[in-house]
Amino acid sequence: DEWERSLPRGCRRTLKKASAQNFTIVAKPIQGGVPAPHSSLAHFRCVVAHEVRLLSGSYGFFDALGEAISRYVGTTRMAGEIREYRDENNKVIAFAHEVAKGETIRGQWFYATDEASKSYVWFHSVKDLVRRAIEMDGIRCVDLGPSGSDQFTELKEKYGFRSVDDWPAVANYQGPFLYGDSHGFQGVSVSSLLKAVMNSTRNRQ
Repeated sequence: DEWERSLPRGCRRTLKKASAQNFTIVAKPIQGGVPAPHSSLAHFRCVVAHEVRLLSGSYGFFDALGEAISRYVGTTRMAGEIREYRDENNKVIAFAHEVAKGETIRGQWFYATDEASKSYVWFHSVKDLVRRAIEMDGIRCVDLGPSGSDQFTELKEKYGFRSVDDWPAVANYQGPFLYGDSHGFQGVSVSSLLKAVMNSTRNRQ
């Protein structure tokens, strides 16, 4: 598509390699009243492996492990949906946590095992996110969120995602949350989400 053709040759080559991988990808919405779809040891291992790989050299193993625990708790308590990646042995190797709201779809979090980090999974998730954003009615912006390092900022910019300080001026999040289903995307207002949470709380009493 037009976005991919606009990229440097090296980036296009990387995306081609990502598309050639043997992944199984399943979208799983995060719903109120039930455990998050990534509330499992397999997904927790993805987060731990990811954070230890990135942080242990600078902060030490135990600090990286503590950060992983914090991030895992955070991602399982947020709205949106996950894109779960499994290998040919049906093993969970990565997941992307995405949020679509208003006119923007955001790659909120991405966590991968050491195996997945060598298999272009993150690049595949970015390409797939852009593809779905183009196909979705009303979506005008793809947001990959803040970067944890200058190196990652530079990597994103190579793929067309420039760093913007005044991000609300570019990414419009005003509007309902959007969740995927077999019939496309449907809007969910904040008030309806709050009602669902309240009803779930009453049912537990």
